[in-house]
Amino acid sequence: MDDEHERLDVDARLRAASAPDEDTTRRIVARALSAREEPPRRLQPIAGVAGVVAALLLAAGGAWFSRSRIAPTPPTPRPTPPARELSLTISGQGPIVVVERGDGRRWIVGPAPAPRPGGYVIVVPRGRE
Repeated sequence: MDDEHERLDVDARLRAASAPDEDTTRRIVARALSAREEPPRRLQPIAGVAGVVAALLLAAGGAWFSRSRIAPTPPTPRPTPPARELSLTISGQGPIVVVERGDGRRWIVGPAPAPRPGGYVIVVPRGRE
């Protein structure tokens, strides 16, 4: 089949539909060739101040970030307590164990206290109103 003639016809129709008319073409050419020059625009003072502030904020943020990445200094080690403070005395009697440190601290370890029997509730009826 020969569809070459049909293709050329469709192409010609599309070109004709998308081509601007003569008045539009003249306006575009006249505007492009016109000799009007606009004065150069000056930056507003506010834009300059905003730029300086933005630069300072970036510099401060970079300094803070780099400073936060530095490893902190390790804490100073606590001095070792004398040997008498490290000594522990463990004694016990029955289920109770007493641990006493050389500086006087004392821990008492034993079973949990048994619940006390004899809890009761008093109910007082309300009078009729």
